[in-house]
Parts: sequence; structure tokens; C-alpha cells
Amino acid sequence: MNKKLVFFDIDGTLVSHAGGSHVPEPTAEAVERLKQNGHTLAIATARNLALTRKTAAFFGIDLLVCSNGAYVARADGAHETCLHERLLSGEFVKVFRAEAFSLKSYALDTENVYTEMDEDYFEAFLVEQAGRDCRKSTAAAEGLQLACIFSPLPLRWCGHEGVDVVKTPRYTEFRPSGVSKWSGVVTAAEAAGFELQDVVTVGDGLNDIEMVRNASLGLAVGGANAELKKAADLVTGDIDEGGILSAFRKLGLI
Repeated sequence: MNKKLVFFDIDGTLVSHAGGSHVPEPTAEAVERLKQNGHTLAIATARNLALTRKTAAFFGIDLLVCSNGAYVARADGAHETCLHERLLSGEFVKVFRAEAFSLKSYALDTENVYTEMDEDYFEAFLVEQAGRDCRKSTAAAEGLQLACIFSPLPLRWCGHEGVDVVKTPRYTEFRPSGVSKWSGVVTAAEAAGFELQDVVTVGDGLNDIEMVRNASLGLAVGGANAELKKAADLVTGDIDEGGILSAFRKLGLI
């Protein structure tokens, strides 16, 4: 069997948020055994690079697809090399700067989160993951990779050339046109020297659907979105009950 390039989402996949954020022990074991068997691991997440580093370092993963595919990097110790970056249009950023201050929303570049959201849990998450409060005022936003709004969608945020609007039941997301986790996976796989037929993806949310559907083998974890489960080749058991470990055993990869 060819060695695989395995992409994991973070939240709800590598990291469980049931009863407090943690990495299930069987998941950590699965990651380690995949490495021991010669497979290459990567991350594909909606988080920006600043919020991805800690998890990547914990698992010893150096190939990173961030901001839902808008930023792809390879880490080498404390240094990262950008392999690919796509940005939202300047016109959209102008609207975001003008209106986001009064809305429940955020936007990402590589190192910062532009938002006026000030809930304690949000600040605690940023400090825990990035090692600092990486929030900046929405008025300072520029060079954005991804934006998200939880408030009702303002009309002026739609219809911008070069911007894809992705609606879900909970929020609306704005990505550079053609960008998804799958587009980031394709870029990362090429950089790592893998054929797409050897790409495996694992996720739990709607933003994982392109990479789970298009990969040669796409896995949805037990607590995944129902639509994602329909798109997956395999649905694992619950991640807190060893679902990821069991799935890779079943597939013969560990």
C-alpha cells in the first residue's frame, strides 16, 4: 500500500470539546502510529496560523492548511514557509472595516483575529491557543484570508467579485473565490510530493465537506455534521471513544 498523506481538521476532530477542550488519548495514539507506519500527517483547519501552531506542535505536524484553505504553510521549528496565500478582495475588506464593528463577526489574517467580540471564553481561547490575545480592531483589518458573521447578513457584504459566500445554519463565511479546505489540500499535497489518490481527509463540519468528498478516502468523525457524513466514505465512532483509532485500524493504515 502506498504511504498516505492524511489531513485532519482540528476542532471536533483532533481536539474534542466535550467536557472541555482536550485531545483524546486514542486520537494521539492514532496520530503516532500513522507516523510510525510512514504516513505523512497534515492539518486542514478554519483557524489561522497563529491559532494552529500549538496543536501542530503538539502532534508534530508541519504541513498546515489554515483559514479554510486560504493559507498553506510548511513549518520548520519556529519558522514557517508560506506555500500559498489567497486574500479576500479589497472592496470586501473596505465594507468589513466600515460595518463589522457593530456586528458579531470576525476576520483572519495569518497572525490576527479582527473582531469586536469580547466574550471571556473567546479571549481565553485565543490566549490559550495563540499564547496571546491576538484580537485587533475591525477598523484595522487588511489583507484578510477569511471572514465570518454570526449576525443577520448585511446586503453590502454580498456580491463582491472574487469572494465566495458560504451560508450555514449558524453563520455565513466569506472566502476568496475557489478557496476551500480541498483547494488547500491540493496545494499542500503537490508541495509534499503526493498524488491526490494517496490523500486521506478527516473532519466533522460543513467546512470539511469539499475535502472529505473529493479525497480518495474521506472520513467523517462520529459527531460530524449529518451532511458531511453523507459525503464521507467512512464514518468513525465517537472521537472520545477511540473512533479515529478504530477507523485507521479498520483501514489497515495502522
